[in-house]
Amino acid sequence: MYLIVNLGLKSIRVIVFDRNGSQVFSDSKPVHTFILNNYIEQDANEWLERLDELLIDLKETTRLITAIEHVTVTTSSSCILGVDRNFNPKTKVIMVSDKRSSEQVELIKKFDGTNKEFSPISTSYTIPKVLWFKEHLSNFDEVKFWVGSGEFLNYFFTQKIFTDPLNASKSLYKEGSGYRKDLFGKLGLSVKSFPEVKPIGHTVDISEKIKKNYGFKKNCLFTLTTYDAVCSVLGSYNSLENNACDVSGTVTSVRMLIDKNKIKNIKNKSPYLIVQKIDLIDKVIIGASNNMGGGIIEWLKQAFYDENDSDVYYRIENDAIKSGLGSNGILFLPYLLGERAPFNSTNIRAEFIGINRSSRHYDFTRAAFEATAFVTNDLLLLIKDLNPKSLSVSGGLARFDLINQIKADVTGLPVYVLGNFESTSLGALILCILANDKSLTYQEIAKDIVQIRKVIYPNRKNQDIYKQYFEYFTEHRNLVKDSYNEHEKVYKMIDSFRKKNIRNL
Repeated sequence: MYLIVNLGLKSIRVIVFDRNGSQVFSDSKPVHTFILNNYIEQDANEWLERLDELLIDLKETTRLITAIEHVTVTTSSSCILGVDRNFNPKTKVIMVSDKRSSEQVELIKKFDGTNKEFSPISTSYTIPKVLWFKEHLSNFDEVKFWVGSGEFLNYFFTQKIFTDPLNASKSLYKEGSGYRKDLFGKLGLSVKSFPEVKPIGHTVDISEKIKKNYGFKKNCLFTLTTYDAVCSVLGSYNSLENNACDVSGTVTSVRMLIDKNKIKNIKNKSPYLIVQKIDLIDKVIIGASNNMGGGIIEWLKQAFYDENDSDVYYRIENDAIKSGLGSNGILFLPYLLGERAPFNSTNIRAEFIGINRSSRHYDFTRAAFEATAFVTNDLLLLIKDLNPKSLSVSGGLARFDLINQIKADVTGLPVYVLGNFESTSLGALILCILANDKSLTYQEIAKDIVQIRKVIYPNRKNQDIYKQYFEYFTEHRNLVKDSYNEHEKVYKMIDSFRKKNIRNL
């Protein structure tokens, strides 16, 4: 049995799989994400409390915990917190979409001579966040280590401080040369404060304390995997060549898994296109993640619907159906938290465009649905050189058949809807199996584990209309995005006069 712990922006869940990839147990607890303007935070102490509750429930309500042989963790990347020498949190967790460290980004560029005008360094990296703490945290010197959410939970299970190369890359780590010791020194940071980097597939014992507290078997092992956007691609394989994977939880990630020799086919030099090697499977993942995917619909629900209605998602989808293609002329730019790919703008915000006298509430709902497909297409265009021929979808948004159809119509690709929407946990499971059974290949495991529930094909008539709509979407976005720099100045002035309210995501 395999236990996968998956920490996201809204919940922490534990899933137990058997060797064939069948899900035999699943449970989750909500996790609060607090938003105040550009501040987006979580509390690591809450992670520990919720995980403790989940593991106790697993122990007391099932007999599975004594059958678990392997444990792994997958979380969001680019989140950061400071801990003391005993690994107690000394800060809140600054999340990946937090924008407060924009000034620190410019400081890094100033000190780093290798960074040019189109440097990929942004507020979504961890080092600017650490520098923000350095400037604003009174007890900064009490922090012994700077760790992400994955490293924090790795330590929970093993009492060891380590991370994988892909998570470490968010802290300016590069395989072959390590962390940027020269740059860290200029910035007043120590490389010793960051986790040791181990290869994906690295295996260690679960700590005796954890075995005793929760009843894990004596020979239970912990396997290092990697962060959620990468795992989700590995858990979305549909066995077809040139398949792109769209995983839309709170954010949307669009990536492709390719052979290393195909990297040369990429002509696009966008700094927002991320190329990541996974030596364990001898493959490369290429693509990008944005700031909002499923979060668009969650915002819509919170803003316009009764969250306590058990049928709320049915009502939302039904409203979108009432409106029809093109949302009665309304277009939605969904940049509620700025954007990080396929362009970077800290200050851009969301807009409804084309509101007219006949507009109804369901037109706004439909426009939000269509926006989820537009941002997917935006990311898909970053990897068009690889000629994607199909799109696998998973995550919360994949539960909406209407959104899946709109994505097919906007992208012009057949959409493969996975049988298990938990593609992140499936990907972590696949890596865990591979690390502990060298006789298998990724393709062999994925073909058996990843199941397709249905295929949705594009409506060619709708595709022609959406092509024009998407062109206007990008034209208008490019027209207004810089104007939001001035909007931010006005907003700060207004914001200084109003009461501050921290809201949960």
